[in-house]
Amino acid sequence: MKRKRRNSYKFADKKHSKRGKISLWLAVLSLFAGIGMVVFSIQNAGNANVYIGSAGLLALLLTVVSFMIGITSLKEESYKLFPVLGSVCSGLMLAGWITVYVLGFYLVS
Repeated sequence: MKRKRRNSYKFADKKHSKRGKISLWLAVLSLFAGIGMVVFSIQNAGNANVYIGSAGLLALLLTVVSFMIGITSLKEESYKLFPVLGSVCSGLMLAGWITVYVLGFYLVS
């Protein structure tokens, strides 16, 4: 039989938010996708094909979904570590993706 530790206190029934974890993992996935697409574009001297562009749009949409999940998970009654990390990371990724697209429009025209 397992003995209960003497100093193991738990004052709340809180757990880590599953949606916060999902938001963080989606933001990290979007980061790796962005890094992969930039590396691929550099290797091809800036001549990436349409598939890389569409993958970039999908990564942008993934980041938007991650940001929305992170914001909604902040309202849960749970620990705020993963929802805050997910929201901040996906917010930074969203700002990065928007910057990439705005700079792309200005550099092309």
